[in-house]
Amino acid sequence: MSNVVDILLKMDAEKLELPKKLVEIKRLSELAGEPVVFEIKALTQTQFEEIQDMSTKFDPISNKADIDVFTIKLETILKGVVSPELKRKELLEHYKVPTPYDLIKKLFTPGEIDRLYNEISNLSGFGEGAVEEVKKP
Repeated sequence: MSNVVDILLKMDAEKLELPKKLVEIKRLSELAGEPVVFEIKALTQTQFEEIQDMSTKFDPISNKADIDVFTIKLETILKGVVSPELKRKELLEHYKVPTPYDLIKKLFTPGEIDRLYNEISNLSGFGEGAVEEVKKP
């Protein structure tokens, strides 16, 4: 097995990019009469930590943390959807919603929210096969 440090040093650091992909929301495509495709990307470590922090409330009296899973999903979608920008004023006004969270809840069904969250999570390295055990020969 090669020295991992040598392999990492040979890699072009400029080419280290977050994975991206295109996903189609079939229901929206059917409604629009044309493909409705979103570009999604993996989260950075900083974004992941921000989402964890904003979704976790600590109760000092009970000494317990309460995690808001739905906020985690909404923030992951908000940060992981590259295009269209879900914070765009035009979208919020068109769909008559005050916040990007409300836009996500209006555009997507609960299942679509879960699927988008899972797709972004998989790109971020949380899916099966992202890291595999290697057995010594």
